[in-house]
Order: sequence, then C-alpha cells, then structure tokens
Amino acid sequence: MKNRIWLTGVILLVILTLTGCGSKSEHNGMNMDEGMMEPLTVDLSWTPEQVKVGQKVSIEVNVAQKDNKVDKADEVMIEITKEGDSSNHEKVPAENAGAGKYVLEKTFDSDGTYSITSHVTYGPQHTMPTKKLTVSK
Repeated sequence: MKNRIWLTGVILLVILTLTGCGSKSEHNGMNMDEGMMEPLTVDLSWTPEQVKVGQKVSIEVNVAQKDNKVDKADEVMIEITKEGDSSNHEKVPAENAGAGKYVLEKTFDSDGTYSITSHVTYGPQHTMPTKKLTVSK
C-alpha cells in the first residue's frame, strides 16, 4: 500500500513538472505574454465606395491588436459571394501592404449585391467581419 501511495505521488510530481508552472506561458511555440490574447480589431473597407461593373476595386483589411498594427497575420483571405448565386463564390488571399494593411484588387463582371468577408487568422485568433457591397451597371 505504501508503494502505491509513493508511486502515485511520483507520477503526480512528474505530471506537474511536465505541464509547467513557470511565470511565462508558452502555447504552440508562441509567447502568450506578448499580448497574443488581446482581441483583434479588423476594419474591412473598399475604394471607391460606389462600385460599377468593370471598375477596379481595392478591398482593404486593416488589422490591429490593442494599439499595434498586425503586420504578420498568419492568414488574411477575402471571401466574395454574390447574393442569390451560390456558384459565384471565391476566396482569395489578400496581399500584405505593410502597416497592418492587407489588400486585394478586384474587378466585378456583373452587377448585384456581394457579401465580402475578411478571414483573418493571427495566432490562436480568427475573426471574419462581413460587409455588403453593391455593384451597379
């Protein structure tokens, strides 16, 4: 019986040692003390605001965390879906333009209302704000 209690104590000690009790937390190689858990702020916009068929549009995603611009997001994708036409759907990576800005240049071939969703992944966080874009003739 004493051996069993001693063995249980040793096993618990090993488990506590392996899980760590240090002051700095590591999660999948990321230092969680550097503000990784602060919520992301994502601003989705485009220029020009009034879009016409065949006109080039710059879709911008501005990513920040606390007061810092996020220049190294793991992934920024733009999903474009034409309402009423599920076959007209695409998901394209945005280009990193620096200073927390990610850009996609797009030309729309037909008029209608489009759902624009930016998928932003940074560390353990993922956010997907969506806005409606109307393209006119």
